[in-house]
Amino acid sequence: MSFLYPYVLIALLLPLLLAVLGIVAHRHARQGWQRLVAPAHRAELVHRPPLWRTVLPAVLGLLALCFTIIAAARPINGYSESGAVSSGRNLIIALDVSRSMETTDVTPSRLEEARSAAYELINALPTDKIGLIVFSGEADLVVPLTYDHNALKETLYNVNRDWVSMGGTNFGLVLKRAMQDFERSAPDGTNALVILSDGEDTENSSEELAKEARSKNLLVITVGIGTPAGGAIPDPRGQNGLWQDSNGKHVISKLNIENLSRFARATGGDFFAMNSGTDLAAFAREAANKLDRHEETFSAAKVPNDLYTWFTVPALLLVFAAILLSTEWRRPARAGLLAAGLLYGLSATPAQAAPSAENALSYALGHTLSREGKTDLAREAYSQALLDDDTALQTAAHHALGNLAAQATFDKLRKLYSGSEDADTAPPPPGPEELQQIVDELRRDIIPYQDALKLTPDFTPARNNEQKINELIKKLEEEIERLKQQQQQDNQQKQDDRQQQDNQQQQDNQQKQDNQQKQDDQQKQDDQQKQDDQQKQDDQQKQDNQQQQDNQQKQDNQQKQDNQQKQDDQQKQDDRQQQQSPQPEQPKQPQPADPATEKEKAAQRAASILQMHMDEEKGSPIPRHTISRPPAKDY
Repeated sequence: MSFLYPYVLIALLLPLLLAVLGIVAHRHARQGWQRLVAPAHRAELVHRPPLWRTVLPAVLGLLALCFTIIAAARPINGYSESGAVSSGRNLIIALDVSRSMETTDVTPSRLEEARSAAYELINALPTDKIGLIVFSGEADLVVPLTYDHNALKETLYNVNRDWVSMGGTNFGLVLKRAMQDFERSAPDGTNALVILSDGEDTENSSEELAKEARSKNLLVITVGIGTPAGGAIPDPRGQNGLWQDSNGKHVISKLNIENLSRFARATGGDFFAMNSGTDLAAFAREAANKLDRHEETFSAAKVPNDLYTWFTVPALLLVFAAILLSTEWRRPARAGLLAAGLLYGLSATPAQAAPSAENALSYALGHTLSREGKTDLAREAYSQALLDDDTALQTAAHHALGNLAAQATFDKLRKLYSGSEDADTAPPPPGPEELQQIVDELRRDIIPYQDALKLTPDFTPARNNEQKINELIKKLEEEIERLKQQQQQDNQQKQDDRQQQDNQQQQDNQQKQDNQQKQDDQQKQDDQQKQDDQQKQDDQQKQDNQQQQDNQQKQDNQQKQDNQQKQDDQQKQDDRQQQQSPQPEQPKQPQPADPATEKEKAAQRAASILQMHMDEEKGSPIPRHTISRPPAKDY
C-alpha cells in the first residue's frame, strides 16, 4: 500500500495533541470542582457519569479522526489502465505569435483575438483530436494531437511571444511541421490545418509547399486576424511606444487578405476573416465535415486502485458510535432520527466506491487547498475532478477554476492600485498597458465560467461571476481609453514644450551667432585699420629713407664734381706752365724717376679709373669725356 498524498499523514500528530490536551483539561476540571466541594459532600452534590461515557466517546472520536486523515492521504494499491475507443477528426491549430500580432487594430490585440478564435474552434469540435503549433520565424509543435482539450486550453492560455525566439512569419515551416505530425499520428485520410494569422508571410516560402500539402490531403484553412487598415506595431522600448524600422519610421501592419486566401486556395482550403461578422464555430464545423474520421484505441489514463473506503467507512461508524455513547437517550424521536441518519450514511457509503467518488474527493481537496492558499495544488485537484462524467461535478470544477483564476487577477489589480499614504513612497498609478494586461487575463478567466454554463446553463453563480467580470472589463476598458487619451495629450504637450524649447534654443543660438558675427566684423575692421596705419607708417618710412638716399646721392655727386673740377684746373695749370717754360738748348739726359713718385701716380690713376666705373654703375651725371687722361709723359 502507498499514498498519493503522503504529506497529509503529518496531520496524525493532531489526534495525539488533542488526546494530551483532553487529559490535561480533564484533570484541571476535576481539580477545580474538588476545590469547590468539600470531600464530605461530594457524594451528595456531585453526580459523576460513568467512566466509559466520558472516556470512550473521546477515544472513538480520536480514532475516527485518525482514519479520516489516513483516508485523506489517499491510500492506493497500484494503478490500472482504462482503455477506450475514440472516433474523431485530426486538426492542428497554428497560432501566429510574431511581433505584428501585437497590433491593436482589433480589441484588445490581434494575438488575443486569435487566442479567442482558438478557444472557439476547440469548443466547436469537442470530439476531435486537436494539436497546437505556435510560429513566427520558426514553428514549434507545443501540443501534439490529443483529445485532452482542457490541457490544450491551459497551454493556449499561457502562449506568448517568448515561446518563439526568431522573428518574422514563415508559413512554410508551419506546413512542414504539421505534415510531420500528421504523418506520424494520422498518415491516411484528410487532415486539416487552421492558421490564425494576419497574413504577413515575410519569408515567402509557403506557395511551393502548398502543392506538396495538397498531394498529402492536407486541408489548410486560413483565418485572418486584423483589419485591412491596419495599425502601428507596439514596442514598449521604442519611441512613443511604437516599433520602428531601420530608417526610424513607424511600421504599419495590415491584414493581408490576398496572401491568406491565395495560400488557402493553393491547398484546396478556405479563407475566413474574423471581422466579417460570420460564425467561426459554424464555419469550423462545416470545414471539419470535409475531413476523414479516425478510430483508435487508446489508454485514457492510469487510474489508481483506491483503498480509502477501507478507512472512511470505519471512521464514519466510529463517529456515530461516539455520538451514541455520549448521548442520553431520553427521547425516542432523537434516537430514531440518529438511527435513520446512520442507515442513510451506511447506504450512501457504497456509492463512494464508484469512480465519481474519487473525483468528488479531488474536488473537496481542491477547496481545502484553495483555502490554505495552495493555488497550484488546488488547480490540479480541480482539473482531476474535470475528468469525471458527472455534469454537475464538471460544472462545479469549472466554476472553481474560474474563481481561482479571477481571484489571482483581482489580486494583481489590487496591487496596481494599492499604495502608501505618503505621496513620496506611493507607487505610480497603473498605465494603459498594465490595465490592458488585466483585461486580457480577465477575458481568459471568463472561459471556465462559460464552460460551466455550457454544461449547466442555469448555474447562477457562474452566470453572476461572468456578468460581474464583464462589467469590470467594460470599466477597465473605459479607464484604458481615458488613460490613452490622457497619455496622448501629455505626449502632445511634451512635444509642444519640446518644440518650444527647440525654437527658443534656435533663437538663442541665432542671437549668439549674430553677436559673434558682429564681433568678428568689428575685429576685422580694427585689424584692417591697424594694417592701414601700419602701411602708412611703412610708406612714410620708405619715403624718408628714399629722401635720405637721394640727399646723400646728391652730396656724393657734388663732391665728385668738385673733385673733377679741381683735377681739370690742376691739369690746365700744368699745361700752362709747360708752355711757358724755355726750351733747353741741348737735350739733357733723362733723369730716372723717383720710385716713390711713380707709385703715387699709379695709385692715383687706379683710384680715378675705379671711381669712374663706380660712377657709371650708379648712373653718375659726369660725362666720360671729361675725365682727364693721364699725360703722355711723366714730368
